[in-house]
Amino acid sequence: MGVLSGVVVSVRAGVKRGEEPDKGRRHKVDVLIVEDARDQRYLLGTVIKKLGYSVHQAADGIEALAILEKNSSIHLVISDWMMPGLDGLGLCEAVRSERFDRYIYFILLTGKKNRQDMVEALSLGADDFLGKPVDFQELEVRLKSGCRVVLLEQKLEQKNQQLTRTLKAVEQDIAAAARTQESFLPAPAVIDGVGFEWRFQPSRVLGGDMFGYRPLGADHVMFYQLDVAGHGISSALFSFALNKFLMDTDSLHFVTEASDGKQGDGNRVPSPRRVLERLNRRFQGTPEAMLYFTIIYGVIEKSSGRVTVTHAGHPPTLWLRKQGGEPVIERIADAGIPVGMVPDAGWESSEFHMEPGDRLFMYSDGVTECENPAGEMWSEDRLQACLRAGQALPLSEMTSQVWENLSLWRGEQVFDDDVTCLVLEYQGGNHAIQQSTGFGKNGS
Repeated sequence: MGVLSGVVVSVRAGVKRGEEPDKGRRHKVDVLIVEDARDQRYLLGTVIKKLGYSVHQAADGIEALAILEKNSSIHLVISDWMMPGLDGLGLCEAVRSERFDRYIYFILLTGKKNRQDMVEALSLGADDFLGKPVDFQELEVRLKSGCRVVLLEQKLEQKNQQLTRTLKAVEQDIAAAARTQESFLPAPAVIDGVGFEWRFQPSRVLGGDMFGYRPLGADHVMFYQLDVAGHGISSALFSFALNKFLMDTDSLHFVTEASDGKQGDGNRVPSPRRVLERLNRRFQGTPEAMLYFTIIYGVIEKSSGRVTVTHAGHPPTLWLRKQGGEPVIERIADAGIPVGMVPDAGWESSEFHMEPGDRLFMYSDGVTECENPAGEMWSEDRLQACLRAGQALPLSEMTSQVWENLSLWRGEQVFDDDVTCLVLEYQGGNHAIQQSTGFGKNGS
């Protein structure tokens, strides 16, 4: 009777005068009491109910787990430490085993004072302790503290769900943008005796690499490959704008006006270095100019195989040809800074003649700088060795062999940088424009 009186007095002391026990109930959570002593469980439940909480009861850890699985409204557990079967520590460990989709605040009820026991309990996931005999004012305070933590966890979960929904919408938009980017990529083709193959893998869903090729007049074909600085959406959007600028037939005047005045097939032949100068002026002093880009831009005369090409900070082009009947690889590189970095910058062009069967291998720095799991780069040496091994293969097979070797080196399908290669083969003569077979728009 003395114990019960003490409980009643303590409860009254814990509830302010004039305050209804259920006042503010909407800010409280359901509580599960786990205690093998029936009288203690009953008394503790009575006190907690008077504080305005909904109470559930279990006689041991096994029963407690069953109740927790059936009642998702329970977010706070007060458990005795020492119990037959599954004790308080075992129950705490089970609660923290990620079997529940909500956070459950766990208070251990114990008379233990040993520091090592407390450390062990905390390491298993206990949030708080309540000493025996129970001070009910302390109980009220610790329950309020637990409620605050649970409510914060619930708000955080709501925020996370909102972020997940937002992220899903963003991912859907990015996927749509990726499909748009893919639609900009030309299909592998043979244009009047000039063949093109390529491979493209963005570091993420969207990439800053872009390339293209198309006829210019009756006897020329232009081609380019560019790499916008950075990765992701901003780089991809900038590459979209550049691609439109270079490939849109409505912008043909841009490249034909960027000429040194040479006469070809009735139209002025675009000078690659003049094209880059025009691009540099166009993208200076604009929001796009915050993103510079490297580029190789070239023009090939179909009837003669004469190539004029300019590099602006881009990796060298590898010219695969024969010399004295032996296959050789020659590096074509021009000193030049990326486009968009310096106003009034200038570039030089390289000019050479290709023979039928010669190839130009163009690539972004993501190819040679691709790292394997050990952090070692693939390097231009390995790229050249791979090209030598496949130089006698048909164009599509050689390109596939390079890509397969690079993927094996990487060891996974995700790359740290955009990876692109564009391969040109001069076949000589004038043939009707035709699509190469065996490759879709993803280049695989």
